[in-house]
Amino acid sequence: MVIGVVGYGNMGESFARSLKGRAELLVYDTNPGRCESALKEGFGVAKDLEFLLQSSRWLLLAVKPKDAPEVLQRLRGKLKDRLLVSVVAGLSLSKMEELTGSSSLVRLMPNINALVGRATIACAFARGVQEREREEFVELFSSCGSLYTIGEELFDAFTALAGSGPAFVFKFVHALALAGLREGFSYETAKSIAVDVVLGSCELLKQKGGNPEDWLIRVASPAGTTVEGVKVLEERGFVGTLMECVRKTSERAKTLL
Repeated sequence: MVIGVVGYGNMGESFARSLKGRAELLVYDTNPGRCESALKEGFGVAKDLEFLLQSSRWLLLAVKPKDAPEVLQRLRGKLKDRLLVSVVAGLSLSKMEELTGSSSLVRLMPNINALVGRATIACAFARGVQEREREEFVELFSSCGSLYTIGEELFDAFTALAGSGPAFVFKFVHALALAGLREGFSYETAKSIAVDVVLGSCELLKQKGGNPEDWLIRVASPAGTTVEGVKVLEERGFVGTLMECVRKTSERAKTLL
C-alpha cells in the first residue's frame, strides 16, 4: 500500500518513520528542505499534490491548521475511494467532509510522543469508513503508538489528558529531579533516576494491571518512609490539583477550536 503524506513537519515525519516498512511512503511538502529530509529518510517525494493523490491509496494530512482548508479544498471531489487520515489539530470530521465532499475520513489526535514512535492517539471514524478499512487502519497505525477509538465529543478531554499530559509528566519528572538535587545528586543523575522510576512504574502497571492505589499500598510499608511522603502529597492536595489541572486544560481546549 502507498500512503501519501501531505506535510513533512514533526508529525508527518514521525508518522512516516513509524509506518516505514509496513507501507510505502510518498511525501509532498511545499518546503524544499523538508522534501530533501524525506529523501534522506528513504521516502519518495511527489512533485505536486495531484501526483501524490494519483499515486496513493490513503492520504495522511499533517499540515499546519491554517493550511488545512486550502489543501482540503484542492482535494474536493478527487478522493473517490481513498481514505483521508488527518492529524491536524482542531479539524473536525464534519469540517473535513464539508471541504472535501468525502466521508471516508479518519481524525487522529496524537501527542508529542509520536516523535519516538510512542504516541497516545485518539481516533474517530467518519460514517463512510467501512469496517474492513477500520480494521486495516487500526492494524497499520498501531505501529505509531496506542490507539483509542473515542467519540469526537471527547477530543477536548483527550487533548487535556493525553495531548497536554506529557507536559505534566515532564513537570513531575523535573520536580523529582530537583528533589534529588536537593538531596545531593547531580541534576542529570537525579533526572535519569526519575525517568527510570516513571518508565518502570508505568510498565509494571501496563503488564500487571490493577488499580494504581493498590500498588501504592504494596510499596508503602507500615510506619515506613513511603507513607510519610504520600501524607505530604495528600495534605497538599496532589490528586485534586492534578484533576483540576486537566479540567482547566480541557476547558481551554474548547475555546481554541
